[in-house]
Amino acid sequence: MIVSAYWQFVKLDFSNKRQTESISVAQTYFQNQFTNNPEIQDSKIVRQLWQQMCRGGETSSNEESHLAEICLRCYISHQIDRVCWDLGVKFGNNKGFSNVDLLPFVLPDEVLWMTPKQQKKSGYKSLATSLLQTFHPDKGRLNTWVKRYVKQHPELKKFLLQHGVFLISDWALLNDTSPQQLQRIFADFYHAVDLEIKQRRELLISYHAVYRQERLRQRMQGIKLACQPPTSEQLTRIADDLKNRTGRVMSHELLLSQLQGIAAKLRRYKIVSQGGYIAEVSFDQPDIQPMVEGSQLTQEDEEQIKFLKLYHNQFIESLDQAIFQVIDDFTSKLQRKVSANKNEKSLLTALHLFHCQGQPMSQIASQIGFKKQYEVTRFVKLNEFRADIRQRLLINLRDRVLETAKYLTASQQLETLDKRIEVILDEQIDNIIQEAESETKKPIRNQPLCSLLARRLCRYLDKRGDF
Repeated sequence: MIVSAYWQFVKLDFSNKRQTESISVAQTYFQNQFTNNPEIQDSKIVRQLWQQMCRGGETSSNEESHLAEICLRCYISHQIDRVCWDLGVKFGNNKGFSNVDLLPFVLPDEVLWMTPKQQKKSGYKSLATSLLQTFHPDKGRLNTWVKRYVKQHPELKKFLLQHGVFLISDWALLNDTSPQQLQRIFADFYHAVDLEIKQRRELLISYHAVYRQERLRQRMQGIKLACQPPTSEQLTRIADDLKNRTGRVMSHELLLSQLQGIAAKLRRYKIVSQGGYIAEVSFDQPDIQPMVEGSQLTQEDEEQIKFLKLYHNQFIESLDQAIFQVIDDFTSKLQRKVSANKNEKSLLTALHLFHCQGQPMSQIASQIGFKKQYEVTRFVKLNEFRADIRQRLLINLRDRVLETAKYLTASQQLETLDKRIEVILDEQIDNIIQEAESETKKPIRNQPLCSLLARRLCRYLDKRGDF
């Protein structure tokens, strides 16, 4: 940190624009205190200033104590500015905000010259004031303390959630989620099939057996560190635990990928359950943000969220209906053909083995009475199957969406939406069909396919169960 940060104060003007103000008396005080040691580290500067500030206590009219506090608050203002800058760089471009949008939540500290007594009497309490009341150099570095306070600020967290940002690492999220919670979230929110839920739950249990246990040991030893990615040694132990309990063998790469996949779903669930921006959540369903932007259904965020929730439900119901209709059509065609092998049970079995267990066509062939892989491929006709689902889904969803929009959209907007709805829905449906196609080209063998279409298909087949 540049030493001028101890006497240059970052603040917002009346139009919420960022500006820096030099505090000359703080500069003089600081330079007098540290003139003999220009190379002194920030941690030592902070400790000395904090000790000087504390000497006066609440009864202080001690000018040195107050000047030390001003220097610290200048330093804190720079750290707050830096945290907001980092958040803006990391998330802002993709989420539609900048560091400037964050500053008003956490940088309202303007009354520098109020003494602690005056602050208490006026009821004024800035973030910097609260932070200094809880900070102790023996507990950690001041910049770390600032980062923690900024990221935990209620209004800032709410703003970030509204933009689809949930500030917690994947590893902390996994660490803090119980297997029971995961099972409920995957079943109720994502409508995952039983096999996927079971596999993800078992993986989380193995993760906890290694990672969480080490975190607990660290806490008992007084070590408080942020959750870091699992080490190679931890991954080996997680894989061993999973193999011993379930028989599943996973490489480090696959293990990391699946853990991060679970965390991504948990993060999306957390965002929407806490009132966050639902379009970011995507539900592992199609990206519905273009629909909002294209249709401009309402100018009120609350109405947008209400519509999107309804749209999400309509989409899932329409997709489930399309899957039922297409499979019913396929099986009806088979019943009209005279063939010992080409029967309804064989088709449903093939679809289940491929999508829900991840078996290759060559392995499926012998289980449904075929000899060659290409015979199975011709039999199930996946490209035709997906194309029919796509068409059915578009027909089913269009009327549902228009019906839903009637209750939330002005008549003029509804007329505009009616003209564009098929184009908008067509784009959304293309996304999930392309996702399903891409997944079938490079599947992870003996693992359930993860696309939305595959998951809903498996859910339907599991419920049907006549194969």
